[in-house]
Amino acid sequence: MKPLPWTRSALALCIMGTLTACGGGGANENNEGDVVVTPPPQSSSSSSGGSSSGGSSGGGTEGPILSENFGDDLFVNFDEADTQFFFSQDYKALDANNAADAWPSFYYPTCCFFANDNPADGPEVALDQMGIVSDSGNPAMLLNTGRFSAGQTRPEIDDADPKKDTTSSDDVTTWGELDLSQPYRISFCVKDASGTRNMQVYVDNNTSGEANSTWGGGSSGSRIFNIPAGDLIPGKRVQINIPGDITYEQGGEVKDFRQEQVGSSSSFLQFRVEGGSSVIFDDLLVERQEDDGQSELPACNVFQPATAPEAPEAPSLFASDAQIAVSWASSIGATSYDVAYSTGTDVNTATIVEGLTETSTTLSELENGSEYSVWVRAVNNVGAGEWSEAATAMPVAPVGDNCVPTTSVDPSATNMIQWGVYDGCSHPGDLGAVVINGSEATNFAFGEDEVPYFSSDELGIMTLDTIGFDIKPVGDLDGVIAGDATTYPKHFTFIARIDTSFATTKDGVRGFEIETHLGDGGVDARGPARIKAILRPDGNKIQLDKFLSDDSTAEVDMDMTDGYHIYQVSFTVNDPTDAGNEYITAKVYRDGVEVGSFTGNGRDGGSSSSRMRIGEGSSSEFHANVDWLVWSDDEIAAGLTPEQLVGELPADIGELGAYAGADASAVFEENFNGIGLVEDSETEDTNFFTAEYRGQSGDATKPMFNVTSGSSRITVAGGTLALHNARFSIGDAMHGTDTADTDTAGRGDLDLSKPYVISFEVVENPNTSVESGKCQVYVDNNTSSSSKSMHGGSSKLVEKFASQLSDSDQPTGTVTIESDLGTASSFLQVRCDSGTEGMPVVIDDFKITYQ
Repeated sequence: MKPLPWTRSALALCIMGTLTACGGGGANENNEGDVVVTPPPQSSSSSSGGSSSGGSSGGGTEGPILSENFGDDLFVNFDEADTQFFFSQDYKALDANNAADAWPSFYYPTCCFFANDNPADGPEVALDQMGIVSDSGNPAMLLNTGRFSAGQTRPEIDDADPKKDTTSSDDVTTWGELDLSQPYRISFCVKDASGTRNMQVYVDNNTSGEANSTWGGGSSGSRIFNIPAGDLIPGKRVQINIPGDITYEQGGEVKDFRQEQVGSSSSFLQFRVEGGSSVIFDDLLVERQEDDGQSELPACNVFQPATAPEAPEAPSLFASDAQIAVSWASSIGATSYDVAYSTGTDVNTATIVEGLTETSTTLSELENGSEYSVWVRAVNNVGAGEWSEAATAMPVAPVGDNCVPTTSVDPSATNMIQWGVYDGCSHPGDLGAVVINGSEATNFAFGEDEVPYFSSDELGIMTLDTIGFDIKPVGDLDGVIAGDATTYPKHFTFIARIDTSFATTKDGVRGFEIETHLGDGGVDARGPARIKAILRPDGNKIQLDKFLSDDSTAEVDMDMTDGYHIYQVSFTVNDPTDAGNEYITAKVYRDGVEVGSFTGNGRDGGSSSSRMRIGEGSSSEFHANVDWLVWSDDEIAAGLTPEQLVGELPADIGELGAYAGADASAVFEENFNGIGLVEDSETEDTNFFTAEYRGQSGDATKPMFNVTSGSSRITVAGGTLALHNARFSIGDAMHGTDTADTDTAGRGDLDLSKPYVISFEVVENPNTSVESGKCQVYVDNNTSSSSKSMHGGSSKLVEKFASQLSDSDQPTGTVTIESDLGTASSFLQVRCDSGTEGMPVVIDDFKITYQ
């Protein structure tokens, strides 16, 4: 039996050689806990909750009258909650819509189920008398004193329980949903049977007395089957023909013969085993005698008590800062898993995490530098299996500028979008390189020969390089779009920060591919469509390969020679049976600006399940640097523009550019890659120093940034600003007028009236001298003289050799400046003097926050 979505705990009925009950169940008011998440109520004329062999047919002319396998592929705990669910309308409901029926389930317990034997008091299951049990993990029904009806509707009787002990020989009508008016056959597989008292089957009788029915008693009465349980043959199928022969096995000796038709077009059945005997049976079938549905049922076999699961394979581990991500293969029939971990090698002394319902977890608060052994075991209704072999891993603290792997991703603050993340910190094929569903550690799947063509450095940049090789290395991640093959509309969005500029220096070298397979809906003649986005630095364009309905390629020309850019592709897939040949709409953005909008039917071929593929899928040479990649099948995400996605992407995965959200504590932020930025290139100058890119809050017609010296020595490109022997101001509302010590009021756009902190990152810096070449930051001063300010010489907040600019006195790293000097209308100036000529200092992520 295949494992299920893990929604219940492992409270269990233990079947070990003899039938014994241990454990219990129960659920909260939302049907969570031990009870499975219930499907919509099913009528008796439709497939039952667990009936894979066919549903019951409530008197129709086609199919069986009733087919029940007692929850195959549905029940795994075999506890009280499973039995409660089986006898509920959520498993199988009556067709009758009778508001007076307080328990309108198709299978109704006429014994051993309700507290005080009263439905008003709610369930109190006696599992040793009646309930779902485990036949080596396959559900079957146990009766021992228990009894239940099938298809009984509520009669107009005022008794406390109108569906129990209310039929009588005075009845002249029947009240059920089974059409037993024509010759029919009841058959079931006997799994186990013992005892001298009888198993019984009744028609239109909800009591334990044979004459209490419109059909009366005797050889032609309501009790159509009444055989000592011990006479039944385990592993054989009982057949009850009405009218006709009764046998204990197909083709076996006739044990009884019923001459009369017992039943009407509105009948019900009741199954019972008298106290002191027990029967386990399965695959119940009620059909017309002219039919032969038994041939489609599983072969009968003898009841086999379930055993604890076998030991899983050793888990896969991914270690990061003070934690280890653990994942393992699912075990058939497991209801939960336990994970043990220790710095030693003895699982008996390890710390155990119990009751895990997924096949992955993250162990946190571990000691960096210590090697941990990790084991996993599976648990089912019998108990815990053996521990796996140990796997080992060592958490290590990040060093210096090393990338810190993402291990959890919260839904976005505004739209609750749950992103999948690859942050570039490790090879995309390593477990833990990818995070999905908030905290599930996974990875892209690669063949062994594909792995070497992807690499990741300590800064969190993944590089694809196939230059000089004839190979097509790709990594696949399955299940990226929820829903089955016929679910429409489908939505998908991926956003990635990628640099393909190196490829432009090599003839014919391409950049990177991100391909999305939609899965085969079985309705599109093209087969399972896919959307293949290709970055083509060899042609300075982005393509959606063969996306349009005439199989041509949608493409947008763009410069790819200038470093990193953030690409977004969002699309919606409608039902092709309704939308015809153009059922996919796609929008393409770069650096927050829409560059293309297309309608088509995607590229032909691909996987039969939804999948995202990264890398390259052609024999061309490829080269690209990938900072990060995020994706979502959320409908809201697919409908949002980059401007609307600002602040919606996961933090700390790398440079977010136009998508970066404002820091609520920040007075000012700039990442040198905002929406609408035109970067330096061979064909156009930057608009960074214009109000079009960013105006001041006090006067939007005035630029936020102004060059105060050396405009040719300041470059804005690739999400950074580089300067050497140059300076620029931030928020100066009187650009062009020198400040002086006679100024008595601020003239800027920044409120620096409270203690504040200036910070920025130095990402590149070739300066090495400690004798010349300095960088400075000024407040309320647009000159190179510290005294020309209302603050006098104090206006120079910091001055350091460029070679020691960072807080750690290194060329690169974080620069932090604390100050309380300023007014409610101040401005700043950033400068690197003439000693840095020809050696540009490159900065990023400039921010001002209050202390």
